[in-house]
Amino acid sequence: MKTQELIDAGASPADAQHRARAEFGDIEYTRRYLNDTDRARMHHERRAELGDELRNDVRFAFRQLRRNPAFTAIALVTLALGIGANTAIFSVVRGVLLAELPYADPNRLVRVYSKVERGMVSVSPADFKDWRLQSTRFSTLAASSEGTVNLTGTGTAERFTQARVSSNMFQLLGVRVALGRAFAPGEDVPDAPRVVILSDGLWRSRFGADPAIVGKWIRLDDFPTEVIGVAPPEMRYPSPVDLWLTTRFSARDLSDGNRGSRWIDVIGRLAPGATREQAQSEMNAIARRLELQDPKHNAGYSTKLLLLRDDMVGGVRPALIILLAAVGFVMLIACANVASLMLGRTAARESELAVRTALGAGRGRLVRQLLTESCCLALAGGVLGLALALAGTRLLLSLAPSDIPRLYNVRTDATVLLFTVGTTALAALFFGAVPAFQASGADTVLHLRTGDRGSRTRPGSARARNVLVVAEITLALMLLVGAGLLIKSFERLRDVKPGFTAARVSTFTVTLSPVKYETLEQQRTFSTTLLEAVHRIPGVDSAALTFGLPLSGTSFQLSYVVQGRPAPPPNAEPRAQVRIVSPGYFATVGIPLVRGRVFSEADGPGNPRTMVVSEETVRRYFPGEDPIGKHIDFGWNRDGDHLAGEIVGVVGDVRQHGLSEDVTPHIYAAWDQWPIDEITVVMRSRGDPAVALKAARATVLSLDRDLPVYDVFTLETMVDRALGQPRFYVLLLSIFAVLAVVLAVVGIYGVIAYTVQQRTREIGIRIALGASRERVVAMVVRRGVILALAGIAFGSAGAYAVSRVLQSLLFGVGARDPFTFLAVAALLGAVALLASWLPARRAARVDPLAAMRAEG
Repeated sequence: MKTQELIDAGASPADAQHRARAEFGDIEYTRRYLNDTDRARMHHERRAELGDELRNDVRFAFRQLRRNPAFTAIALVTLALGIGANTAIFSVVRGVLLAELPYADPNRLVRVYSKVERGMVSVSPADFKDWRLQSTRFSTLAASSEGTVNLTGTGTAERFTQARVSSNMFQLLGVRVALGRAFAPGEDVPDAPRVVILSDGLWRSRFGADPAIVGKWIRLDDFPTEVIGVAPPEMRYPSPVDLWLTTRFSARDLSDGNRGSRWIDVIGRLAPGATREQAQSEMNAIARRLELQDPKHNAGYSTKLLLLRDDMVGGVRPALIILLAAVGFVMLIACANVASLMLGRTAARESELAVRTALGAGRGRLVRQLLTESCCLALAGGVLGLALALAGTRLLLSLAPSDIPRLYNVRTDATVLLFTVGTTALAALFFGAVPAFQASGADTVLHLRTGDRGSRTRPGSARARNVLVVAEITLALMLLVGAGLLIKSFERLRDVKPGFTAARVSTFTVTLSPVKYETLEQQRTFSTTLLEAVHRIPGVDSAALTFGLPLSGTSFQLSYVVQGRPAPPPNAEPRAQVRIVSPGYFATVGIPLVRGRVFSEADGPGNPRTMVVSEETVRRYFPGEDPIGKHIDFGWNRDGDHLAGEIVGVVGDVRQHGLSEDVTPHIYAAWDQWPIDEITVVMRSRGDPAVALKAARATVLSLDRDLPVYDVFTLETMVDRALGQPRFYVLLLSIFAVLAVVLAVVGIYGVIAYTVQQRTREIGIRIALGASRERVVAMVVRRGVILALAGIAFGSAGAYAVSRVLQSLLFGVGARDPFTFLAVAALLGAVALLASWLPARRAARVDPLAAMRAEG
């Protein structure tokens, strides 16, 4: 325009174009600028339009949900149960299995075991000393052991859990104390000053979070001990103990002659650049050198390295993974159920969707609208599910047995919330996609032409609902089989005899101060006085003393030699759990005498030493011969005296490490001939054991006010505790299985009921033409039975394929037990039949005239 204006004014065309460009500026830049401006404006308008459409879709979705309260309530409850259960179980799995250890570079921390043919065992202090001297693939190694200790002198005497650790333990883990300092090098030698680090919990509960606690002295087992620090709350190694003291290995502990005494735990931090495989190879080489150096104690021993986190949770990993998979199945069933409901609801809205299509809505627009409704439904279900998960997690923690490690780490944090959001999004996609694409593909013209006449169910929608129901039954059967196997295993476990009679037997423990009761005679005198006082408690029928209870998991295993036999090869000596008991112990606890005799008052100090052995000891080490009269020697030395004696009797076996574990050999020594400073009292009473235990506390207090009573419980409680983990897994898997069956039954019922509704006119015509009501019922039920049989077939195959993963949790039952498979299939078939029969009965009551008039 400017060029033309200049030409009209008399300029030549070339001059006019040149002058116009010079006056106007960079045309290309202006063109690009205007184009960019136009695109930005269009993009902004499009985003605003999409935002308006999305807001309208959301408002419309919530209106639709409010208009269908029954559908919305069922879908929300189904989703909330699935999402809540998944989130709760994931919280536990994450806290126990997945969360990193709260230590510096935890993936370089390893647990080091001594390994022998019978499995992995603890380490001897002498081996630990040589490992430290010879290893180069570790930047440092540390040892620990656990026990209890009396705190006296400040308020009521109490017994607390302790860990004895090498002085470098806190540095190895990379833990900085909250107050004071960690242990210094050299504080773990025998003559070092006694120092202690308190746990955060003990510091707060016992000392009122006193900030000036560092530098104060307390009495532990009557030894003055200086508090040098307070550990942070996250310090829980080797377990959540109350306080940490240093190891104080004696010269005898570290001597070659004591390498067979394996009782400490060892962890190490890999050196910079070293791998676990390199460290394993080096430790095996060290073990071979130690075997040559001391074949008597180290023949056949190697080492085994495990990541510290794997070692801590390895025992519960399979069970928790199975529970997570099981609750995932429940989530899939819940989504399939909601998808089936959505398909039925979408089919009922075909008229609305057809009109939308006729008015210009594209397939993508319809899909987006239906997916928006699914997302709104999933969001509401997710919020309810999160509330259920918070309550469910608390319930799980209250039900979980205390021997599941790292439960203290379970919490609902950002990761768990992210998991809930992801689960909700996947659920929305899962149950929303199929109905959305089914509905968007409808034949609009055909539907508008036929209107509301006849059966409108499209084959694709019906097939999708059938597939979803079959999938629900398949997953439900797999869960039911798993629950059935665990229930049967649990029943077998409950039938196991522990080897003693737990009813009306209670127990408590006291540990004598090594300062006040330094000599064996002092320990014997106190234990005798205590036992006599307990016998005088009203209602106590019998009482006895023991060191180590059955089924407690306490292990005190020693090797021994039988007099008159040739010396066994190195590391092949017979071994047994050693227990020290007083006369009356076997009768009080209910361990039967098989032959010979048990201890009596004659088995006292100054008399010939006697021993009683268990049946398993006889089977394993005295096959085909009478053990009575044999003399055995353990080599356990105190004040120059060996634990040894003549076998005078054989008693029944007891379970030591759990009801599912094999019985172990036991050998009993007489208390008066070998007194112990750790005294466990067992009492059989006529009345309530709690009354006897209360009186026993008062009795101990009257004998020594500084002697705390701990481990107070009944033997029935101990047996119940041994069933804790199996019961917990059975309970959870059974709940998930029942929930899955209920959802599957609802799915079958929904499909059959919807089919009856769609075929009302057809059913009316059949009845009008003479079909009997029984035949109508059979016709409707047949469809449900076919779906159920298909699901049972697929589910049985799936359960058979994956059942072996349950094997580690089973006791006394095979992972492919045919009775369980048949019983579960029959149960699921019966409930599926019932779910089909209810709508079938309603179909048989259809009035032919009313049905045809309504459809006409």
